[in-house]
Formats: sequence, C-alpha cells, structure tokens
Amino acid sequence: MKRLLSIAVGSAMAFGAQAYDRIPQTAGLAGYVFLGASSNSMESNTLATVGGTEVSDERIDSVSDSPDSKSYGRVTPAFNLSYTLDGSRTQFFGGTELDDFLTQDSSLGLGVRQSIGSLGNLRASLLASTEREVYKDPYVVGVDRSKTDQTSKGMRLGWEHILESDFELTYTHRKIDIDKELSGSTAPLNGGLGLTAEQINDLDRNGDFNKIDFSYVAQLSPYSLFTSTYSYVEYDLDGDAMSMSGPMMQLDYGYTGLQDWQLNASVVLATMSSDDYNPVYGEKQDQDSYGVSLTAAYLEPFGLKDWKALGTFAYGQQDNQIDFYDTSISSVNLGMMYSF
Repeated sequence: MKRLLSIAVGSAMAFGAQAYDRIPQTAGLAGYVFLGASSNSMESNTLATVGGTEVSDERIDSVSDSPDSKSYGRVTPAFNLSYTLDGSRTQFFGGTELDDFLTQDSSLGLGVRQSIGSLGNLRASLLASTEREVYKDPYVVGVDRSKTDQTSKGMRLGWEHILESDFELTYTHRKIDIDKELSGSTAPLNGGLGLTAEQINDLDRNGDFNKIDFSYVAQLSPYSLFTSTYSYVEYDLDGDAMSMSGPMMQLDYGYTGLQDWQLNASVVLATMSSDDYNPVYGEKQDQDSYGVSLTAAYLEPFGLKDWKALGTFAYGQQDNQIDFYDTSISSVNLGMMYSF
C-alpha cells in the first residue's frame, strides 16, 4: 500500500525542528535543510527505481514468488521552509515529504496555513511527486522488464488545534498516473501472461488515492511529545483488482530532555483489502503492514551552532495474501541538518 510509513528523515526530525504550534508568534523565515546518505535493502516486484537508483531486479522467473532482496545506497536530501507574516498569523510553507517509506514515495508540497483564532488553524497545500519508476508490465518473466514513470499530484487540507483542542483532521487526495501502464498486456512469446482485455483492465494501476487522518497531539512534559494518528486509506484505482482500502494507525514519540540528544520513535500498523478477484491469481488482495523507525539527533556536533547530526534506522514490511505483492525495506540513514 502507499503511504505506509511517513517517518524517517522529514517527520522523525520535525519534533526537534519546530514547536507544536506550527504558526510561530515571531514573523520571518524558519525551517531546516538536511543532506544524508542511506544504505537500504528492499524487496519489491513492482517498484523499479527511486531518484534514478535501481531498487529491484529487472528480471524475474515467476509471478508466483515473493520478490528477492536488493541492496542499494542513496543520497537523501530533505528540506522544509516556512515564512510567517507579521501580525496576520499567516504562514506560507513548502518542503519534501516521505509519503510512503515502503515504496519510497515522496513528494514536494507548497501551501499556506492560517490561524482562525479560537477555531484553530486551517491549512491547504498542493502536492507533486518526486522521481520514481515502476515496471510497465510487472508480470513479464524470463526477460528484462521495461520501466516507466509513475507520477502523482494532488492536495492536502487540514484543520489543526480544532476549537483550541489537541485534535487535528487532515484530508489528502492524489491522482496517480503511470505513463505507460501495460500490466498484463505482454504477449506470451515475450514473457507475458496472455490475458484478455477485460483481465488487463482489472490490473490498471492508475487512479485516485484518498486518505483521512484524525490525530491527537499530547504534550506529555516540557520535553516529550506523543502523537497518535488514526487513518482510513482508499486506493480507488482504474483496475478493480488493484483497488484497496483499510485502516491505519501511527504512533510517534519525541523526547528532547537530554542535554545533547533528541530522540524519536514511530510505529505504524495497517491492514488493507480488495473487493475484487485478481485475474492472475484468482484471489483477492488482503495485506497487513507494519513499520518502525528510531531516530537520534546529536546537537551541535563539532561545536556547529544550529546543526544536528542525525541517524535513523527504519524497517517496514507488507505481507500480502498474494506473495507477488509482498514488500519490505530496511534502511539506515546518516546525515546533517541545519535549522534556522
């Protein structure tokens, strides 16, 4: 599923990078920039490249087996900038977001946040995906599979500090577009399955993504923040066999009470299912997903003011009733962040 784990670099650092109230009282520019590198091990039969880096095997021997593991490294830049206007409680913001740790799906966002007094804050932003590729027809066996771009664009709407409470509500919509979607259409002589036109249509991965988040933010102490988020995720895709929906829960804890360190931990659990039978396997998709992330930030390394050295370990796994769609990734990320 998409957006399993919005942790690691961006969100795992957010607790230390900004106060709970996302519109500061002081006007001006604020944010952070991050540059790091990661060592990863991934299992996927459908995702081909992320940011130009190959993350899976081009050639597979069967459409019945779980994916093999592939190791790779990546440079991992991230940033978040905001500008708050003086007196109006209006904030403009933009930056990168890791929408799904499992599929390494990230986006660029640009938006505005506005305080409406005792009613809370309203925010709206536009989203556009960063570079990634999938296989045109992931079910081709015995030959190298061709790649194609997968892009998405959409919006995110939010209501923060609802009626001066610690509750938040967020809605995200994205339109998913695969440049050359050829799932199941390859001829048997070229390694394909020889499906009918109706069966091919059931495998179409284009369509809409919708997600509703309901969050509670608890300031447990001056040094600790706990956020629980309960979500409903829907993939309303053109292919009925690929459409899925289900609930998700994410728990985040951040601690800044140590002299030179900041710590963050996240856990995600999700379950999703499809209502229609997959024409390749004769059964419906039913999957359970989980992920964990641990991040430690060392403050002012080498005496550098406003800098942090960050290390993140993250692991995510998606177990599908259909083995071909199983996905997992483990990642260790090290880098430096400058906050201002």
